[in-house]
Order: sequence, then C-alpha cells, then structure tokens
Amino acid sequence: MKIYVVSGAPSTGKTSIINALAKEFKTLPETARTIRDSDERFKGKSIKEINKKEFQEAIFQLKIKLIESLDKTKEEIVFSDRGLGDALAYYKFYNIKIPEKFLEYARKFRYAGVFVLDFLNFYEKDDLRQEDKEEAEKVHDLIIETYGELGYEIIKVPFMSVEERAEFIKKKIKLWHRRKKGVYVQPGMGCLITEDKIFITFKVS
Repeated sequence: MKIYVVSGAPSTGKTSIINALAKEFKTLPETARTIRDSDERFKGKSIKEINKKEFQEAIFQLKIKLIESLDKTKEEIVFSDRGLGDALAYYKFYNIKIPEKFLEYARKFRYAGVFVLDFLNFYEKDDLRQEDKEEAEKVHDLIIETYGELGYEIIKVPFMSVEERAEFIKKKIKLWHRRKKGVYVQPGMGCLITEDKIFITFKVS
C-alpha cells in the first residue's frame, strides 16, 4: 500500500482534489473536520473558539488511528487529505509544544509522497479555518518546512482546474512507479531500480 498526502494551506483546493481522486482511489478524510464534526468538545465551533492543544492532539490521534486501520498488505494507492506533517505544522503555527510521541511516529511512518497545492486565484475563509491570507501563507510555509524536516521531497501542484490538478498528481505517481520497477537504458548504460532503492548499473551491448 502506498499513501500519498495532498496538502497545502487553507484555500488551496485540497478537498476538491481529494473528491476528484476519490472517484478512482481510496481516500482518507481531513481529520480536523472529522474531529470538529464528531467530538462534543469542538462540535460547531471555529478554530478561534476551541482549546487548540486538545484539538491538535485529537487530530493527530485520529490520523494515527486511520493509518493503523489500513491493510498494508494490499497493493493499492491511498490519498490522504493532509498528513502527519500538516498536524505538526499546525502545532508550530499555534506555538504549542509537539508531544515527543507524535514526533517519533511522524519520523518513523513514511508516506509514498507528498503533494502540496499552490494557492487558488482567490482566498476564502470557512466555518473551521479562520486564518487570513497572511496567516494562511505562514501555514503553507510551515507545511513545506515540516515535511522537508521529515525527509520528504515536496511535489508542488500549480493552480489549474480540478481535473488538471488530479491528472497532474496521477501522472507523477505513474512516473514514480515506473522508475521504481523498470529498467532504463541510456546510451551505453542501463539502470535497474528495485523496490528497496538499490541502483545497479551495467553496460548494454
């Protein structure tokens, strides 16, 4: 199983992309909204009205629960609306100390890839996220910084239509899979890329 993160600041179009990808792939929901809509401590409240420390803890715990509930033996692709790095980035944004157990889990668990969406050509707040444009840009930078610290190479997805963005992501994934499983021949040389990332070069006659 390969889990890919679709991330970005508020108003970057994550939900629309996840909904488009859900037509072909399994997806994991944005845990912040799941928690806000189901946990009595946060139900019906905006981010400014809740205990942010408790909220972030609940988000991270649900992310772990969703990851652990997946059947890792299945050969399938899963897209996650935000990931562990996002949760850590919001800890930083709110200046809340990150629990060591969460840091340790995020460092050990590995996503197959991380896509970060650029901003749309307009900015809107919603009933949960109340950040203004400047704050949203800070969140965006923290997300990129945090996934970088976790060792991920970020793939930025430019502003396009929903369909074009979804296709962009699918093409990137197909390319990664071909590189991992295929044999590539360059002039005079060949390169075998195996699943455990061992590169073997040899001469091609």
